[in-house]
Amino acid sequence: MIRHYTTDVLTGLRRPEYTGENRCLPCTVINLVLAAALAAAAALVSLPLGVAVVVGSLASIYLRGYLVPGTPELTKRYLPERVLGWFGKADTLGPAADIDFDAVAFLNRAAVVVDTGDDVALAPTFERRLDAAALALDTEAAMTAASADLLDVDPERVSFASDSGSWRVLVDGSILGRWESKVAFVADLAAHRTLSGWTDDWASVPGAARGRTLLAVRACLDTCPTCAGDIRLGTETVRSCCREYEVVAATCSGCDARLFETDARGLAAVE
Repeated sequence: MIRHYTTDVLTGLRRPEYTGENRCLPCTVINLVLAAALAAAAALVSLPLGVAVVVGSLASIYLRGYLVPGTPELTKRYLPERVLGWFGKADTLGPAADIDFDAVAFLNRAAVVVDTGDDVALAPTFERRLDAAALALDTEAAMTAASADLLDVDPERVSFASDSGSWRVLVDGSILGRWESKVAFVADLAAHRTLSGWTDDWASVPGAARGRTLLAVRACLDTCPTCAGDIRLGTETVRSCCREYEVVAATCSGCDARLFETDARGLAAVE
């Protein structure tokens, strides 16, 4: 009975949105620093009080993700970008690796995209092949085999996980990549397969540049590769514990899957 009551209390205290894999390292570090300062101050009054503050603070940070209420807002508002950068949380307008690779130019040279006057679009033949490749990825076995080919690993090492619409690919149990949705991942797998048969140059494109190229293909889609629904573009505000920023997002009007989202400032910088 006591154990059951204790479990209920701990469950009520936990904040899963700020703990586990959702735990924010900058917020945790800030709270640990605050906890150490509070414990040091309390220890000047009484050593047992200092110990109690340490224990209580660590328990709060462990169970709730933070000690001071409103920490996510405080971190987002006051923590410098360079400090967030130490934890991989800084705003970035583009990948650091293979920065000189022009994905759109590559797709243009390979005749994957065509100029429509105001924009670029996928060449009709390429788009039909991509749609066919996406339809062939309708089982987990097919997705696993295609993922192993894309990542150049054995299929037995590949697994998938999803959470709140996002899609994660794991190799040997460790997360290797994240996509906005399962549909976005299927689109990239289909684009990879299509590009492999479309141009020999695809095999020589380096890793990080490949990801950007597949994203560029996905951004050119007019219809969802899995349900054929129309894709709508829009802007929205994305909030995390440390940042708040505007993104341009593409969402399928049929299955409501997110095809891609990108920092709106990055597009503004390109323009």
